[in-house]
Amino acid sequence: MHLDWTTLALQTINVLILCWLLYRFLYRPILGAMDARRNLIEGQLTDAAAARDKARAELAALEAERRDIGAERDTILSAAAARADALAKERITEAARQVAAMIDQARRSAAAEQAAALAEAKQATLDLATAMASRLLAAAPSGIRAAAWIELIEHHLTALPDTERRTLIGQLGTAARLQATTAGTLSAEAQADWQKRLSMGLGMTVSVDFAVDPTLLGGAELIFPGAVLRFSWKDALAGLRAELEKDDASIR
Repeated sequence: MHLDWTTLALQTINVLILCWLLYRFLYRPILGAMDARRNLIEGQLTDAAAARDKARAELAALEAERRDIGAERDTILSAAAARADALAKERITEAARQVAAMIDQARRSAAAEQAAALAEAKQATLDLATAMASRLLAAAPSGIRAAAWIELIEHHLTALPDTERRTLIGQLGTAARLQATTAGTLSAEAQADWQKRLSMGLGMTVSVDFAVDPTLLGGAELIFPGAVLRFSWKDALAGLRAELEKDDASIR
């Protein structure tokens, strides 16, 4: 087994940099906030203790002046001590709640940043996958792509409900012309075959005007006066991408 010391050193440096970044931008700010909160709590406790000591001193002075009212003195002292203790506990509880809220907010922020980074990575992956699929499909011979897609288109037209087929035929009117846009140029023989099979799929003789749009990658678009039937890899990839993004959004 060969150990690459250069790679090990680079990885070690990366880990050290990551640890430093976490310490510098996450751990130190949280510790600083906790220290500030602890100092505030200690100051509040000192103030509470001073208030309690003052109350006790006042009670002691009152005791000296009113030695004959022992019961009243005890009642006042107990009440003052109870108020001081309650105030101290209340401040400690509030300070602890605020510290917990700060820590929870920091955790939420870190989780949100992680989720955003993950979403960005998924988006970049989708972009790369779409681009790679587009390049692979564009490299396929146009004749093979056209022959495969006309069978799918003919099957789709044949399987249309009668009402939808009559609607499409009604849009063609007396001219009975429609446009077929393909990813690559079709030969004269292929165009004649397409026109014959489209006529069979629609159940009537139609004239087809052929156009080329390389961005379709494969397949075709049948353009009627009032509708467009899309049978292309471009549309399929867009639909797949939309489904993946929808699934990812539902998971989040």
